[in-house]
Amino acid sequence: MKVLISSSIKEGIETPARQFSEMGYEILATDGTAQYLASKGLKAKRLSEITGIAESSTIKTLHPKVYEMIFSGEIKAVVVIPYNFRENPCRENIDIGGISLLRAAAKAGIPAAYDLDSFKELVKILKGEKRYTAARVFRFTSEYDKMIAEWLENEAP
Repeated sequence: MKVLISSSIKEGIETPARQFSEMGYEILATDGTAQYLASKGLKAKRLSEITGIAESSTIKTLHPKVYEMIFSGEIKAVVVIPYNFRENPCRENIDIGGISLLRAAAKAGIPAAYDLDSFKELVKILKGEKRYTAARVFRFTSEYDKMIAEWLENEAP
């Protein structure tokens, strides 16, 4: 059982990540997230080891192998906390790969989380204590895209 974690914020993600680990999940993570989790005593396999492509500031999760793992059911949960575009609207903070992962997980019926609160809820979902609905993920990604579109229409250079 594998869970994928990619988080633009780091502080606080170690608690639910530790719970996943204690539940027997293998953690797969982007390089920065894996490094942070390791600093908190958690083991995470770097996605770059799976894809064979070095991670860059723009390419982290956009790889067919990652999506194959989602749609095959190899990955049982996806956590992506994207860049906070609302706080710092700029092209560099337009998250593409993370939003794509959330949408892929929701389409595949795999539980997904997009902020620290939903990450904590995901633990309860995987324990069978709470029901998951993919609609929440699509609402989140829709609002994220809407925010970017409005910025591009009104403020972007």
